Amino acid sequence: MWCSKILVAYDGSAPSKKALEVACSIAAQDRSIELVLVHVLKLYASLIEAGVENLLVDEANATREVLESFADTLSNPTHVHLLKGSSPADLLLRCARDEGCDLIVMGSRGKGGVKGYLGSISYAVVQQSPITVLIAKDAPETGAEG
Repeated sequence: MWCSKILVAYDGSAPSKKALEVACSIAAQDRSIELVLVHVLKLYASLIEAGVENLLVDEANATREVLESFADTLSNPTHVHLLKGSSPADLLLRCARDEGCDLIVMGSRGKGGVKGYLGSISYAVVQQSPITVLIAKDAPETGAEG
């Protein structure tokens, strides 16, 4: 198989859900492929000082629990990590290195990203990663055009 361990960045956004779907499709080809599901809690000094830290931690823990429940349904070996820090791209790259991943799958943009543009975190990971990065985009909206 062309990859053996996949890091998936997940924040609950549509593109990150697509990234999880794509990574699971790749892993389904070989049950020995490991998945590392990662959620990043970006720490902002100003929010910590304002007392918002507990809300952010609670939200991050809820996302981690979603990932752990999902991991329990998979036949591939799967690990879940909650990373905390001020630079999500650096945290993702360090985790990929420390885990021995040979592929990173992430969404084109996270929560709050501008549709149609590569987000700053995904852009930084693509630029700095020594391993292959696959960018998953959520499906374009379809609808009647007038």
